[in-house]
Amino acid sequence: MAVSGLFKKLFLYTGGVFRVFFAALFFSVFGLGALFLSQIVFRLLSIFIKDEEKLTDLSRRITASSFKLYLFSGQVCRIFKIRIEGTDKIAKDKGMIFIANHPSLLDIVLFISVVPHATCLMKEAIIHNPFMKGIARCNRYIANSEGTDEIMQKCKKALGNGDNLIIFPEGTRTIDENKLKFTHGFSSIALTGNFNIRPAVIRFHGDCLRKTTPWYTIFTGILEYRITFLESFDTAKFRAQYSEKEDSAVSRLLAKHLQNLIKTRM
Repeated sequence: MAVSGLFKKLFLYTGGVFRVFFAALFFSVFGLGALFLSQIVFRLLSIFIKDEEKLTDLSRRITASSFKLYLFSGQVCRIFKIRIEGTDKIAKDKGMIFIANHPSLLDIVLFISVVPHATCLMKEAIIHNPFMKGIARCNRYIANSEGTDEIMQKCKKALGNGDNLIIFPEGTRTIDENKLKFTHGFSSIALTGNFNIRPAVIRFHGDCLRKTTPWYTIFTGILEYRITFLESFDTAKFRAQYSEKEDSAVSRLLAKHLQNLIKTRM
C-alpha cells in the first residue's frame, strides 16, 4: 500500500511538472500568435482590403478560428478541459449583449471563439498592448477608458450594426464568487437602445489564471471550464414592468436581476 501511494504521488507530481511546462509553452504561444496576427496578418489585410466592413468580418473570423485552435490544442495537451453548452442558441444572434461572470483571464478568449460577430468592451491597457493592438483595431473592440457617453454611443452603434457585444459587468476578474457584483452600464445600454441580453454562466475549476493567483499554480490540476449560454432576456418586457420608474432605477434593477440569475447557476 505504501509503495502504491508513493507511485501515485510521483505520478501526480510528474503530471504537475508537465502541466507547468506545457502551460508556459502555451501562454507564450498565445502571446506570439497574437503578435503575429496584430503586426503581420492584420496589417497585410488592412493594406489589401479597403472596405472596413469586409475587413472587420474577415479579421473576426480569423481571430475566432485562431482562438478555437489554441483552445483545442490546450485540451489535447491536458491544460484545459472545456465544455460549452447552448451554442445552438447563439448561432443566429445579432445585436445581442452577452454578459457573464468573469472568473479567469481566459474567459474572453473562450467567448470570442464561439460568439458570432463578436466585439467586446476591453481595458485600454489590453487594446494598446502591442500583442493585441492590431487585433483590437481590426475587430473594432471598444476601450472602456473613454467617457461614459462615448462608450455608450460606440456600443449602441456596434449593436445597431448587428455586432454582438461581450461585456463582463464586474469590470474585472471575480475575486469572491459569493460576492458577485455587477455594474449597470450594460443594462443602461440595453434599456436605452432596446437591445436584448444573453446571460451566460462560467463555471471554472482551477487555481491558475484567477485574479490573485500566479500562472504556475496550474501545477495543482487541469483548468476546467463549463460555459452555459442561457435564454436571451427581453429587455422591453422588463422595462414595461417598471414603467413608472426612471431609467436609471430600472437599469440598476435589471443589473441586479441578471446578477442574481447568473449567481444562482454558478
